[in-house]
Amino acid sequence: MHQKISLIIQPGDSFFPIVQAIDRADRSINLTVFRMDDPIIQLALLEAHQRGVRIRVLISSSARGWAEKNRKLLRDAKETGISTKEPAGDSKRARYHYKVMTIDDKEALVFTFNPTRENLHYARDFGIEVYNPAIAAEINRLFDADWNDIPFDPSNDSPLLVSPFNSRQKMAMLLGNARESIQIADAKVEDPAIVRLLVEKARNGIPVHVLGDEEHANQLPSEIDFRAVQRYKLHAKCTIIDGVTAVIGSMNLRTESLDRRRELSITVDDADIVRALTAVFESDWERKAPASDNTTTHVMSPFERLSPESAEKWTLGFVLISRSNTLVRHAIREGLTTIGRAQENDVVITGALVSRYHAQIKLDAGTCRLTDLGSANGTFLNGDRIDGSTWLRPGDVLRIAESEEFRLLEI
Repeated sequence: MHQKISLIIQPGDSFFPIVQAIDRADRSINLTVFRMDDPIIQLALLEAHQRGVRIRVLISSSARGWAEKNRKLLRDAKETGISTKEPAGDSKRARYHYKVMTIDDKEALVFTFNPTRENLHYARDFGIEVYNPAIAAEINRLFDADWNDIPFDPSNDSPLLVSPFNSRQKMAMLLGNARESIQIADAKVEDPAIVRLLVEKARNGIPVHVLGDEEHANQLPSEIDFRAVQRYKLHAKCTIIDGVTAVIGSMNLRTESLDRRRELSITVDDADIVRALTAVFESDWERKAPASDNTTTHVMSPFERLSPESAEKWTLGFVLISRSNTLVRHAIREGLTTIGRAQENDVVITGALVSRYHAQIKLDAGTCRLTDLGSANGTFLNGDRIDGSTWLRPGDVLRIAESEEFRLLEI
């Protein structure tokens, strides 16, 4: 069946594909959440609810280190009128870890990432967006089963791998059928049966490349060629087989993910998507971080405020990405970048609520400082109106009056 399908690559695509999908919704949105703190996505959901879209959100209570945040997310969503539930079977042993969203029963998104500022901007992650009513219906059937705490029987004709029902069988079959190459981006390739299968393939002359992190560098047998990702935190779970088939989703290749947790991945054989995934994999496989670069620049928590003392860590450039037009990206130059309605500003916003000279960003030795220039309708940082100046960090959301929003990203 012909279908429209697109690939999401993080870091880079940010929250935009998710927000745009939410903005397209006319009738319904089903969303699963393991961790979520991105304010732009939350705002898009609220706006969809306010225009009459039926929204249901399954929020895990067992996300490690996020129990309190997720309880607050549940409370806040309920207060706005959005329907929420915690999966009845969710627990430390059997976490509901899958990351999916469906729009209007016809569009489905399957992610390896959580909608958090860290995953959107600091980690290597992927997502698949597909316009296919059959796939959306199968995900919705699973969602309904988890929402209502009733049994689920997956369709084996679907391209979906659903743990703990059929992921192990489907993954073993796909790997077993490999004839030319196996490329895996996964920080936790640990399941004994899967590892044995990979070793068997490698001994039969099929190259098996695994991208992981330094923590797991010595945990795989020598037959498997392993490298640690240098430039990003690796959070993706992606397997590419023979350069023609890819599996993308929430599922690590470890026993817990295959047999005990709620996970969901999707098999993709679209040539353009697989080619793009392969290019990213090979780039990550071959690339070494420049000697002058500091890996912590890419993985530093977005919640950590910048200070002048940390300036030496920041050698990269910065851009402002517009929410209203994803193709608009304003470079932040060394020195001052001015924002306002007047045409001589570096960033011109024509809205009537924007002052002629509204705000400015000063970039000095790798640190950014935002200043409101006495505007009538305010400059906002992560939802709060600023008074005077404040430090910026990558991932921050800037709102100029009620006219335009930007996210500050490092490049």
